[in-house]
Amino acid sequence: MAFDQATRARLQRFVTDVRRILEEEFTRQLRTDYGMDPTSGMVSPLDGLRHITEQQRETARILRETLAHYCAAPGIDERAGLDRIVREQAFTVLNRLAALRMAEARGLLIESVGNGYQARGFQLYLRLAGGSLGETGAAYQAYLLSVFDELSQDLPFLFNRYSAQGRLFPREAALLRVLELLNHGEIEPLWGEDETIGWIYQYFNSREERKAMRDASQAPRDSRELAVRNQFFTPRYVVEFLVDNTLGRLWFDWTGGRTVLGERCEYLLVKRDERAEPAEHLRDPRTIKLLDPACGSMHFGLYAFDLFLEIYKEAWEYEQAHGPRSLDRETGGGSDLRPLCQTYADQRQFWSDVPRLIIERNIYGVDIDPRAAQIASLALWLRAQRAWHEAGVKAKDRPEVGRGHVVAAVAPPAEVDLRKRFMEELDPLDAQLFEKTLLMLKGVSDLGLLLPVEKELPRLIKDIFGERGELFRADDLEQWRKAEERLRVALGDYARAAQSSYQGRLFAEDALQGLRILEQCKHSYDVLVMNPPFGQPTESAREFMKLSGSDGWKDIYAGFFERSIDLTRSSGLIGAITSSQFFHTRQMKGLRERMILNELPRSIIDLGSDVLDDAAVQTALTVLGGARADSKMAYADLFEIENKEVELRSRIEKNCLDYLLLKDIAAVPGRPLCLHASPNVLKQWRLDRSLDPNTAKVVTGNHTFDDERFLRIYPEVTSSVTDWEQYEKGGEYQPFFSPSEIFLRWSDSGAQLRALNSEAYGSDAQVMQSSRYWGRKGICFNHVSSVGFSPRVLPKNTIFSSESISIFLVDSDINEEETRSRYLALLAFLASTVAQELVYVFGRFRKIENRAVSAIPISFRRLAAHQAELADAAKRGISISRRLSSFEETSPCFLLPELIATSRVGSLGRRSLRDEAVDLYRSLDEVCHRIVGICERDISAEDRADLVDQFSLLRANQSQDDLLAECLSWAVGVAFGRFDHRLATGQRTAISEPDPFDSLSLRSPGMLLEGAEPFRLNAGILCDSKGHPFDLAHLAEEILQSADLEVPFDVRRWLQRDFFPVHLKKYSRSRRRAPIYWPLSTPSGSYSLWLYYPSLTTQTLYTAVNDFVEPRLSHVNREVAALREKGSERTRVDDKEFELLRVHEAELTDLRDKLLQIAPTYRPNHDDGVQITAAPLWQFFRHKPWQKVLKDTWSKLERGEYDWARLAMSYWPDRVREKCKTDKSLAIAHGLEHLYVEPEPERAKAGARKKDEAE
Repeated sequence: MAFDQATRARLQRFVTDVRRILEEEFTRQLRTDYGMDPTSGMVSPLDGLRHITEQQRETARILRETLAHYCAAPGIDERAGLDRIVREQAFTVLNRLAALRMAEARGLLIESVGNGYQARGFQLYLRLAGGSLGETGAAYQAYLLSVFDELSQDLPFLFNRYSAQGRLFPREAALLRVLELLNHGEIEPLWGEDETIGWIYQYFNSREERKAMRDASQAPRDSRELAVRNQFFTPRYVVEFLVDNTLGRLWFDWTGGRTVLGERCEYLLVKRDERAEPAEHLRDPRTIKLLDPACGSMHFGLYAFDLFLEIYKEAWEYEQAHGPRSLDRETGGGSDLRPLCQTYADQRQFWSDVPRLIIERNIYGVDIDPRAAQIASLALWLRAQRAWHEAGVKAKDRPEVGRGHVVAAVAPPAEVDLRKRFMEELDPLDAQLFEKTLLMLKGVSDLGLLLPVEKELPRLIKDIFGERGELFRADDLEQWRKAEERLRVALGDYARAAQSSYQGRLFAEDALQGLRILEQCKHSYDVLVMNPPFGQPTESAREFMKLSGSDGWKDIYAGFFERSIDLTRSSGLIGAITSSQFFHTRQMKGLRERMILNELPRSIIDLGSDVLDDAAVQTALTVLGGARADSKMAYADLFEIENKEVELRSRIEKNCLDYLLLKDIAAVPGRPLCLHASPNVLKQWRLDRSLDPNTAKVVTGNHTFDDERFLRIYPEVTSSVTDWEQYEKGGEYQPFFSPSEIFLRWSDSGAQLRALNSEAYGSDAQVMQSSRYWGRKGICFNHVSSVGFSPRVLPKNTIFSSESISIFLVDSDINEEETRSRYLALLAFLASTVAQELVYVFGRFRKIENRAVSAIPISFRRLAAHQAELADAAKRGISISRRLSSFEETSPCFLLPELIATSRVGSLGRRSLRDEAVDLYRSLDEVCHRIVGICERDISAEDRADLVDQFSLLRANQSQDDLLAECLSWAVGVAFGRFDHRLATGQRTAISEPDPFDSLSLRSPGMLLEGAEPFRLNAGILCDSKGHPFDLAHLAEEILQSADLEVPFDVRRWLQRDFFPVHLKKYSRSRRRAPIYWPLSTPSGSYSLWLYYPSLTTQTLYTAVNDFVEPRLSHVNREVAALREKGSERTRVDDKEFELLRVHEAELTDLRDKLLQIAPTYRPNHDDGVQITAAPLWQFFRHKPWQKVLKDTWSKLERGEYDWARLAMSYWPDRVREKCKTDKSLAIAHGLEHLYVEPEPERAKAGARKKDEAE
């Protein structure tokens, strides 16, 4: 049965429900029966529990000792310890019941939990026991406990009901609810699937729990959080690919391809012309070791089990054909093994022992989560039982399976008193060895096998037993082995001793787990497969890996890669699914170099996202290995493929994977694993030098640290250019030309911003970063882009941010015209799909890194022959982008709305400009492919059009209504005197396109020229009032008529209902909302004033009241008085009108009074920006989202969060002046630097002073 999304969701609901029932039940038991409250962490004295039986009293004692053991670890209090107890007890009961259900489905166990009380096994038990066991519920509990006892012979880690994790059992009511869920028909088919137990493990911790952990801390705070955050079940096809190409591949090579695995392994990569030479001696399968260092629920081990069955079968046949000495037992450390034919009487006896051999000799696993180790061991045991069942081996004939090699990396026991007591019973050297071993294992619970204890072992032996030189190294290690065995025996005896407490037993068990981890680290593995955790490690693990030089401190999966190479034989293979970030990131350069320079990558499959359930990570499958005939790496780019499983299998079946030479990758700076790049693209780095530093300098800009304070968008800026500088801060995908709509506060050479940076970091370096390049013409591109690389013109007199990386030519010995030509030629090349391919060699991510562009292999030596052609292409591209910008009223290039521009001025519309852009890219790509000597890729017209359609100014699918809305918005701007209607009537002609590198004007070409007469002269105040000379709706209609444009809908209604939301959205950029037309309305909307933000002054509100509200109120007063005078003569219509007018009168009166209340202290300053300036007027806006923003802004002003604003000084001068004494940037903002008091420098420490004096 496929574990599709619906199936997984149903199983997740089952696990969540069962966990809730069991945790509630065990919380209740702990509180009421055992005097331990998980909620408060309070624990009652044991002798105070007089209401429980002796059996319960013993359980209470054990629970307290378990709690003491947990709380001995640093950072664990009683509440956390009790929470762990509840969680572990619930998990164990769930796993036990699920294991019984799975065993039933495989015919391994008589029905025991299926059908609940009606289960056949229980009914038989009842008949045999009679009524001696009491009520049905009590009898059923006794029955299940007897089943647990029987299974604990093989699975003590799960079914031993005397273990610390299994002391509690649910009472009848809770058990029945769990059984009902367990036997629900919707999950019935899942119990026969091997994967089910793994999904139960993953879903035990909910998505919400993981989110809460991430919200609380970016990095995991302990090993449990690290485990929970990374519980992502590995898809079956991923497991098969990695095991097929590691374990399957080794066996395929050793047999010379003469193995059934060649057909059995669907994902095995075998080249068409490959001819594998068989090994001189086939490996004895008992010596093959496979390790999963982050085993989880053992998904890799389960599939490897299938392959090992085939391997053992073929090894038997091989030995039978080639004789007892034909199998190689030396390589894997099995020199003490006898040949198979001498160990087993016949094939049947051999075959009945194979499942045991696989568990005891072949499959190794480690996990930092003890629950995972519990699940993994269960999964392997169930798989072994299934193998015996399928082979017809009866239960009584099945060999006893030993412990196996699944180990939980638990922290060494922390009880100091117990450690000392145990050491007193040891030989002094053994005691010393024990103590130092525990110290060596200190970080194992956070690191697992990332802790290289085998490297510390020789030093440990030397410190304790001395060292007799390299000649006796084997003897030294043997001495360690014997001492380790003595410790194991002593710990076992200590745990079993009658005088040992339960806590002592837990101490001994944890110490034994540490020794087992040591044992795992000493092996060399033939195969290592894993789905390691990703993201940040815990703090302690991070510090350890930093000190040890591992890249794992940056992302923990990198540490697993590094460690895997150490733990694997030189001839072994490693298979992993990890984040694909290591392909390109600067942080993982060291890991890549180790892989590539040692020619380790054999195959890499780039899967992209949506692979691991719920994990927001882009993934890749990687197979690493040593010796081989060539240095080619197979790869498949499935980044954008939806059904990755089907596509991968199809490509392998058709043998159509691609291959890269590792030496080609090694030639690229930073050695990115660029799977999608063709060999011809990679060869470019052998043909030319990198762009930076040979041809240009690629530089990163500055940081503002407070965009809300220091940035404004274009419509907000009305001050002189000395206060505000054009600021390039990235933006949307728009190559060639995209005028920045952001401005940076830079009065007094950025004094405020520099002071803020200096106060925070002791220097203004980050604010002034790359300042020597500011103001120069150049090329820039977005650091972050969801579409792609978007190079465009950087005009002169522009400051640029870290989000807009910039490019400047380095050759200063050429004239201005040649410089301009070179910039244009370079811009055209960078905007081509060829350059995009070169950039994507360094990663197809949202972030375009500085180094990716710096490393582009291009110089003017190669561009020279086509420089004029490229420059012309750049001019065309700039013109297209500029004309697209001319339709956007928030752009510094705005001229007219598209509908008017195309009908009245003869401009090309968006559709025509799109076609022109497609044609430009076609011709540009042809030139660039000739320049670099790459055959043009098969880019269809549709593909090229798709790229052009990503231009930000083409992406919106404009309807006729949208185009009309643009015209109406323009008409509002004309009415306020912002835009010039004469451009639409032909009375004024547009200026020609300026040089693209010229600095941008604060006034767009479509704006009213200074000193020119507006359509209707006004004070920046209009109204919604029929018949009024400054009625906005009437003015807008007049303006549109002058442009010969008819609007097929009610303009007034559109302005009242639709305009402001459209305007707010259009005038929002870079997380700033800056509507410049403000509708101040009565609560019912019966009357509205429209204020024009750039015209605001301290007198605006008075003018609004005196010239608009008062006249309107007087008119309404007269109408009310006239109707009132009619008295009883009023008709029903008059009465209705009278009531409406009275409400209107009251609203106007309220509007007038509130405006006059605000007016005396309202001191608008355009440097504060739209949002802060509008905040005191929040109650007059009817648009609820905007009203909420303004109300929140006003609250922040009141709390002092915007005390840099001039408006804050108007309302709270004393508070602001007081802050200026300690905040230099604030003092500069308000011109009160004389109030600022420089803090005294910190006094040097006494030791430092004495040192200075001595010198």
